[in-house]
Amino acid sequence: MKKNNYYVIGGQYESICYGGTPTLIGAKRLATKNEEYWDNWQGWHKPRIYRAEDTEIIESCGRISCYDGTKIRVPVFGAEPVE
Repeated sequence: MKKNNYYVIGGQYESICYGGTPTLIGAKRLATKNEEYWDNWQGWHKPRIYRAEDTEIIESCGRISCYDGTKIRVPVFGAEPVE
C-alpha cells in the first residue's frame, strides 16, 4: 500500500477532501479532475493541494455536507497549500 504524501482539499463553504496521492503530479491531476464551480460569480476553482503533515483528521460537527461524527480530513490552521 502506498503512503499518501499529498491531499487535495477544496470547497467554497466547507472543506471537502477529494483524496490523497503519493506524488505531487498525481495530486495536481486529481485537483484538475475535481474542479469546482463556486457560486456568487466566482466561477471555476481548482481544489488546493496540501502536504499530508499539514492536514489532520477531525470528527465533523455541524456541517451540511456530512453527518455529525464522520471522520473528515481538513488542513491544519495556518497550513499553506503546495503550488
